[in-house]
Amino acid sequence: MINVPAYDRVDGRPDFDTVYTRCPRCGVVATGGATYQPAPDGDIDPSRDLELTCQLAGHRYTAPVAAILPRDATSTCRRPGCGHTYPVPAGADEVVCPACRLHQDGPARTTNPGRREHHRQIYGAYMDGVRAQLRTLRDRDPGRGARLFSDPDR
Repeated sequence: MINVPAYDRVDGRPDFDTVYTRCPRCGVVATGGATYQPAPDGDIDPSRDLELTCQLAGHRYTAPVAAILPRDATSTCRRPGCGHTYPVPAGADEVVCPACRLHQDGPARTTNPGRREHHRQIYGAYMDGVRAQLRTLRDRDPGRGARLFSDPDR
């Protein structure tokens, strides 16, 4: 039997803003978009892999349920008026407040300044790829591209 680390539930379903994994391509620890095969009770089926998307770089990957990281630290939301304290992995780079859904720095990013620069580079490379894809689409249909882009060097 696989022991599934704790996560929160919303309307009886897993709240993937509270499910943390490490992206195997860039090493970022964060929540991510997920697709999963539910067990009969609607919970995560531990015998099936999760299909995840890295929040920072858009990497898509598959991970076993055992890859869900335990929430062994806490974070307090920095949004004025929220201040909710919630459990997160100690190694999380980015966390999401389950009360207000604000994405914010996690414990690993706040205790290791080098992580912020590493993440800036990862995200910058990801956005360079997105911009290249958009330029390709613009060039295929110049009329549409002119409507989407006011500056072709963006």
